[in-house]
Amino acid sequence: MITVDRLVIKEFRGIRDLDLELASKNFGVCGPNGTGKSGIVDALEFVLTGTISRLTGRGRGDLSIKEHAPHVDSSKNPEKAVVEAHVTIPTLQTKVHLVRSVKNPKTLKVTPDTPAIRLALAHVESHPEIALSRREIIRYILVEPGQRSKDVQELLRLDAIETLRANFQKIANACDGDVKRAESVRAFAEGQLMKALSIPEATATALLSAVNAQRAVLGLPAFEALVANTSLRDGLATAGGTTSSPVAKLPAVANINEVKGGLSVFNSKGAIEGRAAAAKALCALKEDEALLDGVKRGQLLTLALELFDEENCSVCDTPWEPNAFRAVISGKQASLAAVLAKRKDVEKLLEPIIEEHRLLASQINVVASYGPRLTPKVQVEALHGHAKLLEKRANHLEQFMPLDAAIEALGPAIATPSDVMNAMAALSSAVAAIPEPTQQQQAWDMLTIGQEKLEAYRTARLALSGATNRSATARKVFDIYTASSKAALESIYAKVEAAFIEYYRLLNEDDESAFAAKLTPSMGKLGFGVDFYQRGFFPPGAYHSEGHQDSMGLCLYLALMQHLQGPGFTFAVLDDVLMSVDAGHRRQVCKLLKSKFPNTQFVLTTHDNVWLKHMSTAGLVGSKATVLFRKWDVDNGPSPWATHDAWSDIETHVANNEIQAAAALLRHYLEHLAAEICQALRAPVEYRADGQYDLGDLLPPAVSEFRKQLKRAKSAAASWGHKDILAKADSLEKDYASALGAVGGEQWLINPAVHFNQWANFTKQDFAPVVGAYKALMKKFWCSTCADLIEIRPSRGKREGLFCTCGANSLSLQEK
Repeated sequence: MITVDRLVIKEFRGIRDLDLELASKNFGVCGPNGTGKSGIVDALEFVLTGTISRLTGRGRGDLSIKEHAPHVDSSKNPEKAVVEAHVTIPTLQTKVHLVRSVKNPKTLKVTPDTPAIRLALAHVESHPEIALSRREIIRYILVEPGQRSKDVQELLRLDAIETLRANFQKIANACDGDVKRAESVRAFAEGQLMKALSIPEATATALLSAVNAQRAVLGLPAFEALVANTSLRDGLATAGGTTSSPVAKLPAVANINEVKGGLSVFNSKGAIEGRAAAAKALCALKEDEALLDGVKRGQLLTLALELFDEENCSVCDTPWEPNAFRAVISGKQASLAAVLAKRKDVEKLLEPIIEEHRLLASQINVVASYGPRLTPKVQVEALHGHAKLLEKRANHLEQFMPLDAAIEALGPAIATPSDVMNAMAALSSAVAAIPEPTQQQQAWDMLTIGQEKLEAYRTARLALSGATNRSATARKVFDIYTASSKAALESIYAKVEAAFIEYYRLLNEDDESAFAAKLTPSMGKLGFGVDFYQRGFFPPGAYHSEGHQDSMGLCLYLALMQHLQGPGFTFAVLDDVLMSVDAGHRRQVCKLLKSKFPNTQFVLTTHDNVWLKHMSTAGLVGSKATVLFRKWDVDNGPSPWATHDAWSDIETHVANNEIQAAAALLRHYLEHLAAEICQALRAPVEYRADGQYDLGDLLPPAVSEFRKQLKRAKSAAASWGHKDILAKADSLEKDYASALGAVGGEQWLINPAVHFNQWANFTKQDFAPVVGAYKALMKKFWCSTCADLIEIRPSRGKREGLFCTCGANSLSLQEK
């Protein structure tokens, strides 16, 4: 399956223009009814599947995608209604750009476009059930058994069970390819680790010895052993050392020399001749290219023999003498086997060439990363471009088909472009100019860089282990598939039933920890009985509340999807499906989704801001992984709480002398911002059971906490003697105090309701400075460089520092 990194919607449903960054993580969409949440759900479903369940299927009357999917003002111009998605395909480790227009809903533009990517996307397109609303979820619960059986079997693809054999084989082959790629990544990471720590082999003994030698230089205690959570940086903060420069000279010199050597080998006579030989072997296969993708052709030939009735061909009904027919088919099978054997030989020939391209690309990317960190900066665009070219050629060679693309990737023998060599020369000069590090600085650099490489090595090993496990699982599934019997259906339902019970018990462990259920297939029906407090089994709608029915619907859906997709269940949209679940069980919902589906990206919509906060505080969605709509209108579509939009609207109201509207919007927007600031700063806010916090509850703690943490940052910087950081913190504090004074100071905020209620009586001339002062104050909580909210990290536990995303604000709170 896939995960979604970014979604761009234009002139689609009620949305005019919207751009959301989902980052392949769980994402929350909140807003009052009618503000555009469902438009996001429809857009995701449309771009991934080409359909919109809200406009198609049973009970949809005369609704259609072409007529009713565009924004009402673009209904005559469906080509303007476009949805783009930037997605990741985990199984291919590939990022893909998708574009689908309402004018041609069945046509999906894919970049990059390869057969493997198309196959993965076709799999997604065949699963519209990834988008789920309460209307769909209840059909599994409150329907008659015959229809339930049909719906569940359709979901589980049991009506097409025989067609899965070839797909299982392709999955297994793809997983085998993933293992090869993961092993290549692991080998590169191992080499980088060995180089960073100057060790001959990546063994625990060699690693421990090298690390302890550098720690001794810094006067740090030796590690007794290196375990999974050991950080080579432990103690550096108190060692009194510092890095020699943004780029550690010695490792950089080694990496640059490695790239130079790699380029030399790549352009050597032997390497050029090897690529020429591979290109010649590929050209020799051109006349048999149609046979190279031989899985389906082989299956067709086998099936033709099985179905031959001793008189006529089972495909075209041409009369045949039996022995002659079998001879022709056998000849075709022999030709196919010979061609596929040639392909396998050529693929072996290509393996070291692919590895050569990928290794050099990785090495070039490493040295290119130095460019922006050097002083002065070195332009490395040529290096990045060359690395991308090498990776692109490696991908074409690995994909093999079409042959023309693979042959072109081997290309004529040409020297490395001059701009690449010039960039390498500039890097070499800049690195050479870095002062030689002291022994302590060198030790600091080695431990710091060593930790980075160790983390990459650990990650690569885990990825290889995961790929190996997935490959073994996929191959096992393929090998045992033919052993499935008519008992498979009962076995499937038993597994779904067990998962459903487990999930439902987790949601309701406070009062239904002994819950049980029965899925009973018989004669085309699927009975569904649920236990009601050990009083017997009944239909779900008999005694359980609407909230419990919603919970059952979600649990059954998750159980079905888990069985259907397994590790491939990586994306789902839950559209307002749990609104009737009471607050006491919402945290359990978060716990279920987090603990049982850690690798699934959920997009969750709700009209309840409290529910959104539940998701955030429970860690189901990140603090920045949400969009909160404040209004919708037909001309502009949904309006999220975005700084530039809200302030612009407020200022427009003031300019038009609409002070009452401006005052109301300013208060609501400040409440929204204050809530975000309190969460980012972990400010103590007086608890309210109803979750309804107003500006007087939120803004004073936000203001006070920021001032407090700035003072802590100054104290910490002074204790370490970091004069530049102390000056930075002092400047921030003074600017903040000035902005705070402009709105009346902290004492004025103690009882804000009195003052805010008076805003509506202000004149235009009186209120404009108020807006300006609050706008200036709010800006102090955001980084002026990356425009991100300054926050306390970590989000739980001991407060370590104030940080923004780009690092322009990086203030430690830890005193010496």
